[in-house]
Amino acid sequence: MNKALRTIYTAACFLMMAIPTHAQTKITIGGGPYLDVPQISVAMDKNLWAGEGLEANIVAFRSGRDAFEALLGGQLDFALMAEFPAVIGAMRDQKFSIIAEMSQYTATRIIHTGDDSVKTVADLAGKPIGTTTGTNVHFMLENELALAGVKAEIVSVGPPDIVAALSRGDIFGAAMFPSFYAGAKKTLGDRYKEISVSSYGTHFILVATANMINDNPDVVSGVLRALYNGEKVVTSDPTESHAAVSRVISGTLKPDEVAAASKNYSFRMGLDNDLVKLMVQEGEWIHARGSIKGDKPTVVLMRGFVAGQFLSGIDASRVNLD
Repeated sequence: MNKALRTIYTAACFLMMAIPTHAQTKITIGGGPYLDVPQISVAMDKNLWAGEGLEANIVAFRSGRDAFEALLGGQLDFALMAEFPAVIGAMRDQKFSIIAEMSQYTATRIIHTGDDSVKTVADLAGKPIGTTTGTNVHFMLENELALAGVKAEIVSVGPPDIVAALSRGDIFGAAMFPSFYAGAKKTLGDRYKEISVSSYGTHFILVATANMINDNPDVVSGVLRALYNGEKVVTSDPTESHAAVSRVISGTLKPDEVAAASKNYSFRMGLDNDLVKLMVQEGEWIHARGSIKGDKPTVVLMRGFVAGQFLSGIDASRVNLD
């Protein structure tokens, strides 16, 4: 090779070395307890984001409502939460879209300290029942009482205080967030009693910012594909999924404890009319309380905050929306 060609070749090599590999798109996802959404635990544990050209920063929040507020404030690209904050967001015409339901809690209950004769919601008539007012558990409680045709004394109690209030006897029963059930059972011991609720279960959803939906649709699809692949592990290899959740939460729960808790959930990504109808019912309840002024929410309103095209592009059978 002559000197001129060698110079050109050397320069070309340096140029090739200087060209960076394809950069991964950085995203930030806000979430809560990863037991509720094991798909994201598996995606984190196995870095399924990389296969979609993504670098995901997962930020833990004490509640889905906090994560949602951070998303609306521009601090997050995506957020995991219950459906109830999204109802409030839709009624306030905030900028976001629901891109998937990730799971549903199926063991909602009302806890009480009465005797064995108190077996149904109707047996709670006239008794003081504690709940965190203005939340999904408050909605559930009032809905259950209405279905039973009875009234009770609703007592507003903050989440950290509700088990203690029940233990002291300040309230007869409580409609609390599921994350407090285990603590209530441990604290109350033999006094712990429960009434199963079938009319409501928390729906855990994934929402995206308007900017992501409008300007980065490929990123939205990539996030959902990573989680969809994570769900394949959840369904095909539950043992590994439980271990992944345990690893992600640094062993706070052992795999067998994750397995026991997971029995109370349905883990399946999807979007359907039932979710929209539930959001309308919750919106009507919020409107009736006068918490948010404006017109009574409708199916059309709530449906406008659900973007089903991304999940449908991955698996059309997961989306059933009118």
